[in-house]
Amino acid sequence: MNTGIRAGRMRRFWAPIGVATVAAPLLLSLAACSQVPDAEENIDSLTSVTEAPAPPVAADEYDIKTNPEPIVEAMDCTPYLVVTARGTGEPNKGQLLSPVARAVKKALPTEVTVLDLDYPADTDVNEGGTYATRLLLDTLNVQAEACPKQEFALLGYSQGALIIGDALSPVDARLVGATVGELSEEAQKRILAVVLYGNPRFNGEERYDVGSFDEKLGGILPRTTGSLEPYAERIQDFCVKGDFICQSNMELDEKGHVAYFKNGMQQDGSNYVLAQIAMSKALKAITPGDAATDSTPGETATPPSTPAQ
Repeated sequence: MNTGIRAGRMRRFWAPIGVATVAAPLLLSLAACSQVPDAEENIDSLTSVTEAPAPPVAADEYDIKTNPEPIVEAMDCTPYLVVTARGTGEPNKGQLLSPVARAVKKALPTEVTVLDLDYPADTDVNEGGTYATRLLLDTLNVQAEACPKQEFALLGYSQGALIIGDALSPVDARLVGATVGELSEEAQKRILAVVLYGNPRFNGEERYDVGSFDEKLGGILPRTTGSLEPYAERIQDFCVKGDFICQSNMELDEKGHVAYFKNGMQQDGSNYVLAQIAMSKALKAITPGDAATDSTPGETATPPSTPAQ
């Protein structure tokens, strides 16, 4: 396993006893074929969220005040829900996050439901990102209410990392989705793990950062320090030197943004999620009242209903 490096120092993931026995037999090849992104196109699409002359249509369409009813329906109550939010232009299948989610599912096949967030992931980040933020928030809030014991892991790459981070941030710290609501207190407590790659809002000063990044460089849209502090113990934000999205610089080396396909960090991410799940199980074991899981494990998720896009 290739372990992330923070500011020239090794930073390892130490899993609780029992996680190694779950993850080690996998020894998966988590690398996948990747499409090298166009650097200028990616930067233009992401920076446009701060330059739009008017709010996106989605800001009104999905405004929580005027449209309070959730835009999704509850899915099956498996013990764990893993949500992926893909990067700009990535396909629904074969995305960077697919092997990460698949490894978690393979380790716990009857306990995990995987949901790929069904949003445009195109270059109109204002519109698509606003819709995606509402979709993510509604999904987690509805699941938290319908499934009292279900816990969540959130995986995001590039634009998907921006969306997850903004959904978890205070409204005034968001670039997208300021009108679409917030997580309920119950949903907030259920988030076990957040794993981000190539995050446009990367901040090199956060204690949950992982990788060979330069602390002096942030993403092209860096997040204010401390915005995600309530989740700091549950986040791993992966960023490598040369990734022009999370390490904004003038070199525009497209290959850096897809380095995660081959540098071992996909497996690092899945191992982190499994470690967080194992820790949660261990805590429940010493708190008998929380040990039972109100769930109906199943192999196939019932996807949430979404409005036509």
